[in-house]
Amino acid sequence: MRSDFSRASRRARFPGGQVLSTRPPFLSSPEAVSEPFLPSLCTALGQVDLNERNPHEDKELQKDTLVRWLDNNGHSAAASQLLDCGNSYAHLKCSKGHEKVTRIYCDNEFCPTCGQIDSRAHKTRSTRGYDRLLWAPILGYYVFTLPADIGASHLTREQLNILGKKAYKIVENILKIDGAMCRTHFAGKKLGHLQIHFNVLFPLLGTNGLGVITAGARDSIRQAWTAFINEFFSLSLKETDVSYSFAPTQVKKINKIKYVLRPIVDAFMFMTLSDEDKAYVMSLRKWHNTRWFGKLSNALYKKYLIEKGVDPVKFERDDPYLSNVCPVCGTRFRFVEILRKADILWQRFRRIDRDVAVDLEVFAALKTKAAAC
Repeated sequence: MRSDFSRASRRARFPGGQVLSTRPPFLSSPEAVSEPFLPSLCTALGQVDLNERNPHEDKELQKDTLVRWLDNNGHSAAASQLLDCGNSYAHLKCSKGHEKVTRIYCDNEFCPTCGQIDSRAHKTRSTRGYDRLLWAPILGYYVFTLPADIGASHLTREQLNILGKKAYKIVENILKIDGAMCRTHFAGKKLGHLQIHFNVLFPLLGTNGLGVITAGARDSIRQAWTAFINEFFSLSLKETDVSYSFAPTQVKKINKIKYVLRPIVDAFMFMTLSDEDKAYVMSLRKWHNTRWFGKLSNALYKKYLIEKGVDPVKFERDDPYLSNVCPVCGTRFRFVEILRKADILWQRFRRIDRDVAVDLEVFAALKTKAAAC
């Protein structure tokens, strides 16, 4: 059965399909957008009228909506980034003349392109995560949540830093881990509001091979987080929501890294937020929502992994997009210029995927290397 909101919206249309007067309830004022939203923005996916442009799936509609909001709210530079995302290429060349071109993206996680699972931005984060974490026999994973009202509030950068670091320190002290990644997420499963929580992903060494930790350790971690939240926010909670899982196989470890490094607020979620919440997310654009601690910190991880016999840049070096080493001669690729798609002499290149193309010699070298693996 279709919602009353959706039926009313269809009655308020011109024959051409334009919506006249409906606006989702989470948009607090007419100034929130310069034209009305489509009813399906707040309609369950299964109830979406297929004759409407569907903001759940329509990336161009998402981009138009986001660019309009950004322009109207003082973020014209970010709007320009979204409009130009993926339209230019970096031209790189090594000292021996070998070349490649890589597509340039804006890397904003609320961008309809960069905010997708398996986007180039997501692949980049995941690839670098593989180098620091995939060597471990087991990955442990903790999610630390906040009370709903606090999780939906506009915590300061300093508060977020303290909370994320404390989540790591609790796991470090109780499970005796060497280091971890902590990634702060701002969205949960419910649309329309923030849900700040902290993901701690870490190598779990010295277990029974299954990743199981004792009930006592789990209780201690929950109690420590509850005590800290009570002290930090002057509360008297009896218990907080803290969950643990683990990944013992290569496939599960890869999936866990990709899951934790997914967008913190994707384009559709961003569209559903209030203007105040959107402004808050924008205020955190330069803040590091992914932090590494302990022996996996930026200053220590390479030495730590080398001592364990692990190549600390294997996955990044093997990624044709990220690697700055020419596979033919071993010298470094250097930036030459920015090119538009129409300016590239494509007959000189072979595509690896939609994000990177290399010259014929580099392509042959990569093909030979792949065949030998």
